[in-house]
Amino acid sequence: MIALIAAIFYGFNTTLSRLAYDTGTTPVSLIVFRFLLTSLAMIILVALLRKSWRMQVSPRVFVLCVLGMYITAIGHLGAVRYIPVSLAAIIFYTFPLFIIAWKRLVGKQPVTIFELIGFILAFAGLAVALGPEFHQMDITGLILAFSGSLGATLFILSYERFPKDTDSWVGTLWINLGTLLLCGVTLLFGFELVPPVESIGWLYLTAIMVFSLISFVLSLQAIKKIGASVFALFLNFEPVIILLLAWIVIGEDLSLTRISGIGMVVTALVISHWRMKPS
Repeated sequence: MIALIAAIFYGFNTTLSRLAYDTGTTPVSLIVFRFLLTSLAMIILVALLRKSWRMQVSPRVFVLCVLGMYITAIGHLGAVRYIPVSLAAIIFYTFPLFIIAWKRLVGKQPVTIFELIGFILAFAGLAVALGPEFHQMDITGLILAFSGSLGATLFILSYERFPKDTDSWVGTLWINLGTLLLCGVTLLFGFELVPPVESIGWLYLTAIMVFSLISFVLSLQAIKKIGASVFALFLNFEPVIILLLAWIVIGEDLSLTRISGIGMVVTALVISHWRMKPS
């Protein structure tokens, strides 16, 4: 349930990002504002909750986790600036397959037949539901979406290696601060902060911050409870939310074919939820 709720909140951010770009901001600016606002909010929350700021984790694993978060944010949310939301989503959501491939080939963990069926069915459902329009391809958007997929893979696999007793609130704080630092480094390479030129743009940015904060904390809790493989599968529910919001808010097509694809994704989630065990 925690993973599903996280996926739903994550799903709102993609469409909100598309709307934010329409108010004049840029992908890099959106990411900087997002992690700045989230970091400030987390500092206040951790102080109010009187939690210790200490976190015992390997520096190497932490750096990989932060790098994965940064690449995910830049890639996934930046892609919708250049290509349709549906196209960006279907490319980005190849990351569950990368996770399962890593565990099979590198991690040498056994993968059950139900896990494989679940991932294949879920990804096939995404392909049917999102039905990318290839004539609208933009190389920048494609690279960003694919990079976001690799970043999500790195982030989830890295955080899975954090100590089991890692507090999700403290973990969220430090990962956001680390990612904000990388955003600052990005600005040194000539990128400029471009705030929204319309007041509603700030409302979009605030909403993205709130949804990111909620989904991030829930995601860290879910990864520790059910493992990276199961968590990645449940995140396949996110593009269903993206698809519905893109249809309602942006006006992207929602045909019978896409509805069928959504059904395939939900079916895969149900099957795998009953058959899979935390990794």
